[in-house]
Amino acid sequence: MTRSALISLPVSAALGFLIVADDNGDWTGFGTWGLPACALAYLVIGLVRGFARRPRVLAAQAVGVVVFGSVAVGALLLAPDVGRYVVAAGWLAHAAWDLFHYRARLVVPPWYALGCVVVDTFVGVSLAW
Repeated sequence: MTRSALISLPVSAALGFLIVADDNGDWTGFGTWGLPACALAYLVIGLVRGFARRPRVLAAQAVGVVVFGSVAVGALLLAPDVGRYVVAAGWLAHAAWDLFHYRARLVVPPWYALGCVVVDTFVGVSLAW
């Protein structure tokens, strides 16, 4: 594990804690819209880092934006108690997505993917709690 990845762990844990602490019980704000925004960040970072030359990788990122965006929209259409858990599951699924990217070393730098695993897990667990 690189030094930057190790540094990202406490920084992302602090960020995750701040996001959770500022929740106020309203999951329809960042809790919902942060999910597709995080997926979109992967797509944009992939474009900036030159992954447009790898159409399959880029297509996977676009699918991720659509899937995580659909989870967010779908959660808002459900009863609030159910929608909250759907969004929580979406965040935990995104943490798995991040872990895959960390291990594959594609699209985003490893420190970014590892930090996202921590933040996404914090948010997902807090929403489910």
